Amino acid sequence: MPVIDTEVLFAMNPKDPKHNAARSLFKQNEGLKAPDTALLEFQLVLRARGRTTRDTAHAMLALRKLLSSNRVVEVKTIDTNLLALQGQIETSQGLSYFDSLIAASAVLLGEKVVTDDKAFDTVPNLARIPFTE
Repeated sequence: MPVIDTEVLFAMNPKDPKHNAARSLFKQNEGLKAPDTALLEFQLVLRARGRTTRDTAHAMLALRKLLSSNRVVEVKTIDTNLLALQGQIETSQGLSYFDSLIAASAVLLGEKVVTDDKAFDTVPNLARIPFTE
């Protein structure tokens, strides 16, 4: 069950240019996983874009409903082991903080990551599944 990147979460918005690709992804792949690291990034991006606490909470509840209706399982990965691996990946591979968190989640779960972000290709023991390329 591959792990989805945050860009897939944003693509669930019908206004997103990758929305149709996200819909196809969910139809083709039963049992995708949404790691807590991607959910955290999603929430923080909304806040950084000026969304209020209330609007962000509503967006998170809507996201939860969308994930559930598309049979995407939320998984918890944040612990000291993940944070140590995140630091190693960020340092050695040059990924951003959140990309390295999501990569670490996927590695620890032993799963591939669904993303168009080619930066994930540099992470040892991690395979990337593009969803629009």
